[in-house]
Amino acid sequence: MYKNIHDTCLIGTGYWGSIIFNTLNKITKKNILTYDINKKNNILLKKKFGNKVVISKNIEEILECRNIKNIILATHPSVNYYLAKKFLNNKKNIFIEKPIVKEQKKMKKLIYLAKKNNVILMGGYIYLYNSYIKKIKKLLNKKILGKIKFIEINRKNLGPIRNEVSAHIDLGSHDLSILLYLFDKKVKLLNIETKKILKKSVSDISTMNLKIGNILCDINSSWLNPTKERRLLIIGSKKMLIFDEMETVNKLKIYNKYAYYPEISKFKNNYISNKARIYKGKTKNVFVKETDTLKNELTYFARKCKQKSQPITNGEFCLKILKLIG
Repeated sequence: MYKNIHDTCLIGTGYWGSIIFNTLNKITKKNILTYDINKKNNILLKKKFGNKVVISKNIEEILECRNIKNIILATHPSVNYYLAKKFLNNKKNIFIEKPIVKEQKKMKKLIYLAKKNNVILMGGYIYLYNSYIKKIKKLLNKKILGKIKFIEINRKNLGPIRNEVSAHIDLGSHDLSILLYLFDKKVKLLNIETKKILKKSVSDISTMNLKIGNILCDINSSWLNPTKERRLLIIGSKKMLIFDEMETVNKLKIYNKYAYYPEISKFKNNYISNKARIYKGKTKNVFVKETDTLKNELTYFARKCKQKSQPITNGEFCLKILKLIG
């Protein structure tokens, strides 16, 4: 149907969709088929990338195109289920940007259809393909921090403000995906505190209290914050780790600092102190070779489609997150 066309079609060419297109454009020399019900988005994309953008007339045309094997959905949760069902039933692999759907029942149906039609269903949890998060997982596996005691994640900014889902779903789901990736133990939600400032239908600020085994975790999300914050703190029994995404250099640091109360059996003579022992050592900057995270993610999706093997962020992974916050 189309000449010199890439095997992946992008549906949804708004803000994030245009960023995905830019990355796809770096990956392939072929033209890229796109579709968006909003014609303005199509025009803007065409102006920026010229002939590399091939605009499809409708969804049915994409469904019938044999050259298109893979679909990327950068659309709203309200239409994701409807579109995903169509493509899965037509045996096309599909990548869906989060939040995928709002109901567990719908997510389970998509998982079923992917298995039935022997195609790939992958969620867009981009931080699992981040070089810093991968490095942190390696450090945790080596137990460099000692026994993990507490984790705090802050993801705040002024916008973009969503109309369909609350901050803990849109922003907090990123951090839940990180926790599920870093730890093999089951993540348990203890409490969600939300604040509705702009609208009654969705919350703008949230705090999720969780537990992973004996590890306590707080996830703070907000799109009503004057400054942008992307910060992960992990407190261990021996050391502490901070990943600050907003730092231009030295984003990942290990602080050789910790505090503990000595055991009574180790007190000298008859002296007992109720003060904790504080140790302060040197801070270490951890070198990480930074890569294009979105490129990593999209390349990974393409590879899994060719291999017909399950991605890390498959349907079951997405369902786990939905069960926690849905």
